Amino acid sequence: MTGSGEKRWQVSEPEGGLWIPSRRGLVMGAAGVVAASTLAACGGNSPAPSGGTETSGGAGTPKQGGNFRLGVTGGGSKDMMDGQNIVTKPDQARLMTAFETLLVFDDNYQLQTDGLAESVEADNPTQYTIKIRDGIEFQNGKPFTADDVIYSLQRIGTQKNGLTGFAATATMDIKNLKKVDKHTVQLPLLTADSTVPQTLASYTFGMVPVGYEKFSGDASTQVGTGCYKLKSFTPGQESVHERNPNYWRGDGSPWFDTVTITDFNDSTAQLNALKGGQIDAMTDIPAGQVDASKASGIGVLNSQTGGWIPLCMAIDMPPFDDPKVRQAFRLIIDRKAILEQVGNGFGQIANDLYSPFDEGYNSDLPQREQDIEQAKSLLKQAGKEGLSVDLHTTNGASGMVPLASVFASQAKAAGVNVTVKNDPNYYGDSYLKLAFSVDFWGTRGYLNQVQQGSLPNSPYNETHWPPKSGSGSDFESLYKQALAETDSNKRIDIQHQMQKYEYDLGGYIIPYFNALIDGYASNVKGLTPSKGTLNLASFGHGFRTIWFA
Repeated sequence: MTGSGEKRWQVSEPEGGLWIPSRRGLVMGAAGVVAASTLAACGGNSPAPSGGTETSGGAGTPKQGGNFRLGVTGGGSKDMMDGQNIVTKPDQARLMTAFETLLVFDDNYQLQTDGLAESVEADNPTQYTIKIRDGIEFQNGKPFTADDVIYSLQRIGTQKNGLTGFAATATMDIKNLKKVDKHTVQLPLLTADSTVPQTLASYTFGMVPVGYEKFSGDASTQVGTGCYKLKSFTPGQESVHERNPNYWRGDGSPWFDTVTITDFNDSTAQLNALKGGQIDAMTDIPAGQVDASKASGIGVLNSQTGGWIPLCMAIDMPPFDDPKVRQAFRLIIDRKAILEQVGNGFGQIANDLYSPFDEGYNSDLPQREQDIEQAKSLLKQAGKEGLSVDLHTTNGASGMVPLASVFASQAKAAGVNVTVKNDPNYYGDSYLKLAFSVDFWGTRGYLNQVQQGSLPNSPYNETHWPPKSGSGSDFESLYKQALAETDSNKRIDIQHQMQKYEYDLGGYIIPYFNALIDGYASNVKGLTPSKGTLNLASFGHGFRTIWFA
């Protein structure tokens, strides 16, 4: 593997007590998702997570050839192809065909130096040095250099671009990135931020060439360092991607000649297409169809992740601008029944908090249980007896529609009438502007998840958290303190304060942490279960580690 080698990240204690962490210290401080002190170089070949999950790996040597046809849940006319931006799962899949990150997460959701950077080191609390691998080219033959790293980070960090990762660049001094040489970049920070390594491994921090812009009709503009080049794209329908013959790893990958990604808004049609041989793999087999799918000969990849499908209450929109209503709704839901009826038992009970793999996850807060009488009492105190509310959802991920339906049925016991609105254009102009909705999220560390969904400038803040005044209004201030805190125990204490606010006053109802359950044909090999954010083990690690038998 080109440029590989083992990277050991160890904590150092400099004289005078100045915080100059080595890489392990940084990673441990960032979100607590890394448990080992060694970052091995081959994340794509890392051991699969434990837990009895299945794999399509089997025996045999990868071979080239074939058109891999993937059916992805969701999508629509606003589908995009952008190396640094997504909304739906088809957006995720298309991004992963062509774009790669500086650092990567392996299947156990631990950081690895198996990306475009051979090292990312902290020089001091407010500066990192990024050294990229020599010899990597973009799909058009242009060398990947420090100039591209600078352009990529500045593109993400420019607010008017409206990209997914913008909030994560808030601590970065984007304007003063410095090119040391053609393979080295200095990344200065405005304030100390221990989550930088996790951020650089986030899949929406793909590296793009200088001058890059999102897809607007010309496939040739979608140039990354990844395995497949865009050939054609019809938003809301299908995209076709051709093998990059000059892929930099030099191990023979990628293996397919082409990858075809097709949107499916109906899970039954999606599953029938897999059974009928029209596609070779699919995201999001409905949990209730797992046994029948196995019986029909379909392979099932069951990955227990930190993903979650929340009911989202906008805390500044009626009726959820009253904390008593939010508290009542959290007591209406029967989490165990939801896990069985929606997740078919594939998952773990949650407690309205996210990021269960984070070392700062507060598991000491009392587990919420259904309490219909207390819910009724709270609604009466709020003057909301006999409340009626619309709940918006779509088939954007497995479980989103059934969760809405089951919750609506449970709410009747508290005298609440919930009308489910299943909208195929859910991720359109009304997204993030709804009082009550369902969404989906993947695995992240706690502070990285806060960046994405729980701050005023977060790109996907469905609940409009935090409050503008009163209890919880200092949430953003606590977040900034946690980012800068170098003592792990002190940072965890701050995170616990933040989580207590969300637990008491937040807008998320998180019933369980779901498994990502994907399907594949018997001739698809190389798939491994993953604790990570994306389906199909990050879509076969960028469609690189899967092949046809």
